[in-house]
Amino acid sequence: MGGSFSGISAFIEVRLLNPSKSTRGYDYTRGSVGWAITRLSVPICGERILRNLDGIFEIYWLGRLGADSLAAASLGFITLLFIRSAPFGLRIAGQALVAQRVGAGDAQGASVMAGQTIFLVGVFSLIVTIFGYWLAPSLMGLMTQDPALAALGVVYIRSGFAVLLVVEAMFVIGQILRGTGEPGITIAGVVASTVLTLVFIPLFMFGWGPVPALGIAGSFLGIGVGRLGGFATMLAFIVKGKSRLRLRWADLRPRASEISRVARLAWPAMAQNLLERSALLLMVRMLSPFGASALAAWSIGNRVTMIARMPSFGLQSSVRTLVGQNLGAEKPERVTRTVWLAVAALGVLMTAASVCLFVWAREIVSFFGMRGNDTAVMALRILCAGLLMESIRRVMAGAFQGASRSKPPMMVEGVVRWGVQLPAAYLLSFSLAVGAGGVWWAVSGGQILSGALLLAWFSLWARSGDIQGFAGIRGLKSAREST
Repeated sequence: MGGSFSGISAFIEVRLLNPSKSTRGYDYTRGSVGWAITRLSVPICGERILRNLDGIFEIYWLGRLGADSLAAASLGFITLLFIRSAPFGLRIAGQALVAQRVGAGDAQGASVMAGQTIFLVGVFSLIVTIFGYWLAPSLMGLMTQDPALAALGVVYIRSGFAVLLVVEAMFVIGQILRGTGEPGITIAGVVASTVLTLVFIPLFMFGWGPVPALGIAGSFLGIGVGRLGGFATMLAFIVKGKSRLRLRWADLRPRASEISRVARLAWPAMAQNLLERSALLLMVRMLSPFGASALAAWSIGNRVTMIARMPSFGLQSSVRTLVGQNLGAEKPERVTRTVWLAVAALGVLMTAASVCLFVWAREIVSFFGMRGNDTAVMALRILCAGLLMESIRRVMAGAFQGASRSKPPMMVEGVVRWGVQLPAAYLLSFSLAVGAGGVWWAVSGGQILSGALLLAWFSLWARSGDIQGFAGIRGLKSAREST
């Protein structure tokens, strides 16, 4: 046993501390912009579809436990999303900063930024796991007054906190590898994660042989096993020297200057995500008085439209990488071409997706165990209205973030979510007695408005000619070449 452990340690030591010659990788700062977008976004989109397939699979099995389990999972899921706003911002910052250094030809700087991001996400996840598990009953008490839903929700989010570290570990490694322009490695990890998740969710929920039935807790624990497998797969590529990311143990040691740079870019992205998710949290809380049926309808509508938006997630991440790399290489003209081409592609894809979801809404909700539920059908159809502009909003946010300019998405998020969407949801649902539909209309309306505002903001910024001159990006490549 001791010999095996020593062999593994020696292998890791050699690969991480003394990596072989760097993998060259594809140069996204040259050639066709359309091909660069396709080469990055298609595997990222496939990865996101696979990664969210287990979310659809989870809802399918939760539906077999009943509407109460679906409703409790809806409350717990949005609560966990809210809490995970901080590592989301750190991952976004890590991807953008790594991409900029890859574009500038600074492999060592890219590895340092990756290591600092991993360190920060790891510390945050450990702290949140401890306090979140302890405070779970209080968190659910804020979300619902129904004791049955609260009890199920506590079990659900505690299982989520129990696997938070491995979930975030897979996500942060994947985000960094997108920044290096290597989505093939991340999709390999996500394939491993999805396969394991599809097996372990029903196994843990319903039990088999010596494995006990854990009910609603089994869903997140099954996801945790999958994410651990995905993280291990991606880490194996890095350790074996098959990635252009040359991560060393020294890169994981905290460095004040690099941590400060990550934090400066991360906090607006973190705040943007916090504003978005806290608003969603409150709107789900507004749905709570309308009963388990309304919450279950939201759960299905939200997850299905999220799957439909997968092209936007793929394009958002690829645009973030391409903007970062091209600005690092001091090629701002490729930035605007990249963004407008991505928006044009979204216009076609999301219009088609919206029409399909609207037409087949009844069949879709029936698949999730809500046959004959007109509330769920209405929720899905209303949420389709904002699909296109919500997708454009995400790509615009990716463009700003890749350029180390993360404040515009944050500002739009704060104004629209808290100044328009939440008041509209309350007014429609309660003052005008529209009911649960008022929340869904407010969500779609807010998505349309925020997408339009960010689109206009980027257009004005691009025309100003100020794309290169901000946030320390100017001269990054030149400074690297002079050393």
